[in-house]
Amino acid sequence: MEEAQKKFLLYFRLSLLVWILIANAFLHVIHFEYSWLIFISNIMLFTMEGDVKDRFISVEVGGFVGLVLTVLTLLAVTALTPVLGDLFGFLIPLAAVLFVLIVIHPYAPKILNNVGFAYLTCACIDTEAFASHIGLFLGTFVAGSLIFNGGCLLIMSTVKKMVFQK
Repeated sequence: MEEAQKKFLLYFRLSLLVWILIANAFLHVIHFEYSWLIFISNIMLFTMEGDVKDRFISVEVGGFVGLVLTVLTLLAVTALTPVLGDLFGFLIPLAAVLFVLIVIHPYAPKILNNVGFAYLTCACIDTEAFASHIGLFLGTFVAGSLIFNGGCLLIMSTVKKMVFQK
């Protein structure tokens, strides 16, 4: 790996570390308990393959779709459980949502992807909290991930300009 690339990666990683610490300090001080909504999107942004701008779009859209699918799943479970019982009231909506995320994925990979699956899974860890704070969850994801991931992309761009400018 050439020296400029090594320098870029080091500076970017250090800058990212500082950015993550600043964001966590702020969220800790205000006692915000749903910061996972922001940081999962960041993990996905840097673990997905492809162009960073495409990844950014896939993360933002996919995560939002995953949360919307969670809302639809919870509504369906709530409606079907009294009619079909616990097992089928749960399995039928789950099967429908998983079908959309897994089987239809190849036809719409930017919106139906692993990011949506991750958000669906994590939001369902505490369905009571999610159901009682849906607006907060959606707003936190949209605003938080756009601000935080946008900051990461700005840091990346700035460090790249500093390192590679001659």
